[in-house]
Amino acid sequence: MEQLNNSPQEKLWKLAMGFANTAILHALVKSEVIEELRFDSKTLDELVYACGLNADVLFRTLRFAEVIEVIKLESGKYALTSMGKLLLKDVPGNLYYDFLLAGSEPWQRAWQNLTYSLTIGENAFEAAMGTTFYDYLNRYQQYGNLYNQCMSISTKMSSKAIVEAYKFGSFNTVCDIGGGQGVLLQTIMEENPDLLGILFDQHSVIETHVLSDLSDRVSIKAGNFFEKVPSADLLILKSVLHNWDDEKALMILNNCREAMSSSSRLLVIEMLIESPTDLIGAFYDLNMQVLLNGKERTQEEFEVLLNKANLKIKQVIPTKSLVKILEVILK
Repeated sequence: MEQLNNSPQEKLWKLAMGFANTAILHALVKSEVIEELRFDSKTLDELVYACGLNADVLFRTLRFAEVIEVIKLESGKYALTSMGKLLLKDVPGNLYYDFLLAGSEPWQRAWQNLTYSLTIGENAFEAAMGTTFYDYLNRYQQYGNLYNQCMSISTKMSSKAIVEAYKFGSFNTVCDIGGGQGVLLQTIMEENPDLLGILFDQHSVIETHVLSDLSDRVSIKAGNFFEKVPSADLLILKSVLHNWDDEKALMILNNCREAMSSSSRLLVIEMLIESPTDLIGAFYDLNMQVLLNGKERTQEEFEVLLNKANLKIKQVIPTKSLVKILEVILK
């Protein structure tokens, strides 16, 4: 192929071939090649034997991985680069579960159906997979479990920053609405030993909660936040509203308002889209559309939405993570 020398054609080619990067990383994680390189560098033959792979295709796949700086080849042995080590499970800040999901069939088929969203304005996942995103996760637990792991890891990464940024100790009770496995609530409770907590989510999610050691201070409640939410001095919606369009997000906020008193606070913890936005914000926004018909919102969009629920932002608190804390009160 003619050398393009960083021309517009080469840049466009690299963008168009992005799907191959995802496929390569997904394959190396799923086949456990990445795991085999956790502690030591290995020869091609050692990796072929350990993982049961085709030698020729593995060689060429590792060559590609070397080009994108995930693998390095030194003295005939393959090793992980610093970036490649982030594909290892249990490494702080790892993207192991993210790539297992990103390269999986339902995610790929949904994103390949983006034109449907672009044309109709609805989520692409349901049209591609024949059912809603969450119904699919409940039906196929191999994906549901992966998704829950992703959410827990993401929350672990931001929980410390959230607890550092907000004074939870001034409240008696806190309810994490749509709180998943309870990772954020666990962090809050451990840092505030006098606080009582409620974890509220679907039964299929909370049955794998991580709050057993705090059972004397935490209540586990299953329910539907489109119908009703528990009352508490402090309500939390972390990474919940971005899953839903404005109509459904408003239903959740209305139920939160009904559970609040004049002294209550609601924390809406979300990524805020800035202007101009960056690649991470632009991706997550479209990912919400493709999977759920949701969206990431600007502060102004949140203000409009909250106003419709007779709520208002008291303050916006930055954290040392991707999310910000909107402290919300009754109007």
